[in-house]
Amino acid sequence: MRTEPARIERRPLERAGAVVEVLAPSSWTDARVEAWLDWAQGETDLPSAIFRRAEIIAELGEAQGLFADAAARAGFRRDLGAALLTGKLALSEPSFARPLRVVEATDPAAGATLGQLRAERRGRAAARASAHELSRRLQAVMDAILRCEGDPATCADPAGNPGLARAAEAARTAGASDPMILDAMTLARTGENLWDAQLLFETGEGVDLICAARGEPQGAIADALAATAWETGAVIAGFDLEASGRLAEAGRPTRAALDLMVFGMGETFDTESFEDAVRIATLALAAAGGPVALGLAGMADWLTAQGLAYDSLQGRRAARRIFLQAHEIVARTAKLQGGLAVFDDPDLALKLGGAPTGGAPGLGAVTVAETEDGVLTRVLSEATLQGLKVLGIDAAEARAVLLGRHDLAEAPGIDHAALQARGFTEHEIAAVEAALPFAARLADAVSPQTIDPGFLSDVLGVTDAELADPDLDLLSRMGFTPQQIGAAETYALGGGSLAEAAFLTPDQRAVFQSADELGPGPYFAMMAALAPVLDIPPVAELELEWDTSPLDARALLAEAALAGAPAIRIRRMEPPAHLVLDLPRLPEAAPRPLRSAEPEPIAAAAPPPKERIVERIVERDRTRRKLPDRRKGYIQKAAVGGHKVYLHTGEYDDGELGEIFIDMHKEGAAFRSLMNNFAIGISIGLQYGVPLEEFVDAFVFTRFEPAGPVTGNDQVKSATSILDYIFRELGISYLDRQELANADGELNADGLGRGAAEGEPDLTTDPQPASHFISRGFSRGATPDNLVFLPSAGGRGGGFGRVEADVCAACGDVAVVRKGASLICETCGVRASPKDEDRAG
Repeated sequence: MRTEPARIERRPLERAGAVVEVLAPSSWTDARVEAWLDWAQGETDLPSAIFRRAEIIAELGEAQGLFADAAARAGFRRDLGAALLTGKLALSEPSFARPLRVVEATDPAAGATLGQLRAERRGRAAARASAHELSRRLQAVMDAILRCEGDPATCADPAGNPGLARAAEAARTAGASDPMILDAMTLARTGENLWDAQLLFETGEGVDLICAARGEPQGAIADALAATAWETGAVIAGFDLEASGRLAEAGRPTRAALDLMVFGMGETFDTESFEDAVRIATLALAAAGGPVALGLAGMADWLTAQGLAYDSLQGRRAARRIFLQAHEIVARTAKLQGGLAVFDDPDLALKLGGAPTGGAPGLGAVTVAETEDGVLTRVLSEATLQGLKVLGIDAAEARAVLLGRHDLAEAPGIDHAALQARGFTEHEIAAVEAALPFAARLADAVSPQTIDPGFLSDVLGVTDAELADPDLDLLSRMGFTPQQIGAAETYALGGGSLAEAAFLTPDQRAVFQSADELGPGPYFAMMAALAPVLDIPPVAELELEWDTSPLDARALLAEAALAGAPAIRIRRMEPPAHLVLDLPRLPEAAPRPLRSAEPEPIAAAAPPPKERIVERIVERDRTRRKLPDRRKGYIQKAAVGGHKVYLHTGEYDDGELGEIFIDMHKEGAAFRSLMNNFAIGISIGLQYGVPLEEFVDAFVFTRFEPAGPVTGNDQVKSATSILDYIFRELGISYLDRQELANADGELNADGLGRGAAEGEPDLTTDPQPASHFISRGFSRGATPDNLVFLPSAGGRGGGFGRVEADVCAACGDVAVVRKGASLICETCGVRASPKDEDRAG
């Protein structure tokens, strides 16, 4: 293979944590050198590393019998190293990944498989936050939109939907990022009503499965496929069952790519050098073994350089011919598991100097180059220059449209005359025009950084405070309108498109259209044209904007199927790093006034009020009260209806209940998981200030199996369900709700006990050791062994014992005790009446 030797130079390169000296071709950019350094595993002498890798590949090929003799092996090593070093060929690392999964769209389980993929991808972010809490919060965001009645746009706007604003703020507090919240809002707007996984999603780089169909999927499976593709980026939609099978068999192959632009174009195309390069790449892939793929990079630029439009019959025929030529060479050279393909591989593209491997339309006629001084500047791409030459178009005129004229002599709106009318001299105008080649905006050239501050102060009257303002816009301050500034900026800095240039014919404009101007249709048509001459079916790789919806993905699937593309993969761009969801601050609701303890007088003959339904929303403090790291609590073991249950509690320093854990054994996994998550929900509610009384009142007397006698608890002897038992125990232990105790025996149908059982010990009459109630581990041995708790002398529900007492007529509590000659209620402090004294006596 004929190759021109690359000029090698030594250059400093800044790597992570150090600056290293690298030996590399002088024509390579720093980014390209870094890509090859990673491939060479950090070896700074790239020519030596490349030829050493070529030797290893030659040895593998010799072991597989790819070479007739030692001379053929040596020639292969030399040609492979030269092709890599001159930038004609790039290789990826060997891949040993498993084949892809295939699920047919007609399979009844296809929807469940796609849902599982979404759940798996969401699960990769589980380490960042509480999965249960985040899932609940994001579901609340969706519910706030789905349950809203009114204009859909207003319901999906936090400024117009206070419930959505509150839910979004709660999700953000729970750890959800703003892009996650926006995704939940997008799903709700497009009709999804369930955040159906407890774990968050994370966009993946690889492909997990292929969903294959005969043509365009229809109905629910099409919606599920679009949503999965939009959310995960990890599924390929195939529109041909046979092609999808071959694509799955190839899996994630070892890849190689050739840069078409290196071999020339049209009549100057070096066919002999191209065929040699394809043969060398084929042998290198055959030596690697396993699934392999060979691609041709820079196809869109190659067509542009020949004056052929990507979206034209001539362009598709030229692309198909060059791939067919490569296919025939591959077939003659070696038998591969895989073969010629079109694939998107950014790493290989970087090794080839930026030549894209995916076969998509070009990104535009302008590229960025590095000058000898190391400054990045915008220039016309080589393909554009070649195309202009082939079509006979003046490159200077095209450069003026794309890159600007870098002067203001005849600029519309802001020319030399307009600047001189405002006091500019030739010196200031020259300073502005000298900065134009390096400016991104016209305002960057007309700024205090390029113009003498003395001139700005004395002539334009700019104050020191204005000069210190980084956002100072001198053009607007001088009275130029936004329309004038925009027109002058386009004239001086370019930014137009050759696809809209008036001096070109329609056919010429089509040659220089970019991917953004063409849309996805021509890309799908090109993949359909290349598919018959490829060994591995092509996959159209498309990237949606981050703020699109599953409906946009659904439309792309339909368009790709209609155009005849074999398969498509859709991904979304990453959201902006600075993205912040604008949530309005909602006013705090006024607290409900407390009712007076004194009864209000009833007006005589007052008409009965009309019945009306009033809904009052009371905002509570949403701050979560965290439990201490070392906390008190107890463990209660019991059995309800023969089913063992352990109740663990955690307390704040003041003794208030803050968390519970419910463990059950020998139950089904689903029931145990349900009880565990129920305990988490109760714990979060307690920590956000929900009174324990509310939970107790809500769950006692609930009825479901298991139920029946309770063993192992000295206060609760029977329960109508597990929840009834748990909240009886909590109510007794933390709220002194002694009426919930049923130590006398089993509950009847009304939940009433059967009276005290005879012969049972009463723990409320005898002193008890402190070790029976206080954790020695928690107190770290600070509680003496001889400390005891004595029965209480009185008080409500007094723990271990009571004195004789009577019912208070004022509050109804059994707390009227004799103090001296009087009877006093210890609950409300009311002194009993003489009549009550007589009755109490």
